[in-house]
Order: sequence, then structure tokens, then C-alpha cells
Amino acid sequence: MKVSYHAAERFLERVMGKQVYSHEERIKAYRYLELIIGNIIPSSFAKPFVLPGFESFHVIHKYGVAVTIIPKGDCYAL
Repeated sequence: MKVSYHAAERFLERVMGKQVYSHEERIKAYRYLELIIGNIIPSSFAKPFVLPGFESFHVIHKYGVAVTIIPKGDCYAL
């Protein structure tokens, strides 16, 4: 699975709690997400899955790309 830069930004904001971050931090977050979800093959075309290591967050994906990360409770609003 590929990762979007938007997902890396949401990881920094929602999971790590950062409101201000540098370009380097965004690149590191992007690479980290590629490392932990790069080999995941979702069981469903559109169903969110839990972010490995962060059970209170879900990864939203579309066409094989992680597009954003949301808190677990917010998945039911989709």
C-alpha cells in the first residue's frame, strides 16, 4: 500500500499531536507510515483498518493508497 502526504500530515496532527511540523518531520512520518503499512493488503476495497501500533486510529484508503488517518470513533461517520 502506498501512503499519501496528506496521510503523513494527519499522522503528525492526530496521532502525534503536532500542530506545527517541518518538511523533514512530514517526510519522516511518510517514510514511517510506508514502513508500517507498506505491505498491508486490505481485506476490503473501502473498509478502514487499524493503524498498526496505534489501535485507536484507523487508516482510510482508496485504490491502494492510504489517504488519511482518523480517530477510531470517527470511522462510523463515513
